[in-house]
Amino acid sequence: METKDNVNNSKSNFFKTKGLMVLLVFFLVIFIILASFALLSSRQDEQTSKERHSTSITTTNYSIKKIVCYSSAYGVNKEETQARWDLSLSQYTDIAIYFDFQKEINSLYIDNISFSNSEENTYSLISLPIEDFGKTPSNNIEIQSTERIDFSSSSPITLRYLNQNFKENCVITDIETPLVFDGSLLKRGKVTLSSLKNTVSFTIHLTDTSGQEFSYPLEIPIPLENKETGENIYSGNYMEENFLTDACFYY
Repeated sequence: METKDNVNNSKSNFFKTKGLMVLLVFFLVIFIILASFALLSSRQDEQTSKERHSTSITTTNYSIKKIVCYSSAYGVNKEETQARWDLSLSQYTDIAIYFDFQKEINSLYIDNISFSNSEENTYSLISLPIEDFGKTPSNNIEIQSTERIDFSSSSPITLRYLNQNFKENCVITDIETPLVFDGSLLKRGKVTLSSLKNTVSFTIHLTDTSGQEFSYPLEIPIPLENKETGENIYSGNYMEENFLTDACFYY
């Protein structure tokens, strides 16, 4: 036989359970509403960007002719003993962008720099003197993050994508084979090419002699291999040359 206290306890537990369920449903509804707004906002931004690009006017006076990429790697030997090497590995890709300018320009720069693989904080994009294209970076290179890169020359412009010190304390015990500080370090360090995949994106801006501004958004996948030919960065370096069509600037 239920006592008065038992009945009251049952009612209290019922209302507590019901209140908890109502609270959970309330938070679930709030979460769904916020997620819907975020998705809608993202789609609106994407649609606005597409509409802006579709209504932009292109010009054949300024275009991108080709992009040349040279990929390799290097390392810093932090410790060397009779039994092993202890390396810090970095991978770099030098990028040369060739333009077809039918008219003179006053200025040229890039901004909106981003990377598709943003899980690590080891990526950077820096200006590179053309005479250093394809040369191994200095071991003590210091990278400063930048949101804009200006260029004094017009064609080609050269950049260096750097994935710096992405693998610390890489131990190599096969010391009988001499170390070559290039892309072959990645193979000896058991670094998979899939782990290095990335795409660098930025917008190129130019101003002509009349002050008119033009721009072109560019995405460059970091090239590490050619699966059809079997060539890859493990052999020491890997180079690609891509010719572009209809890569005209717009305003």
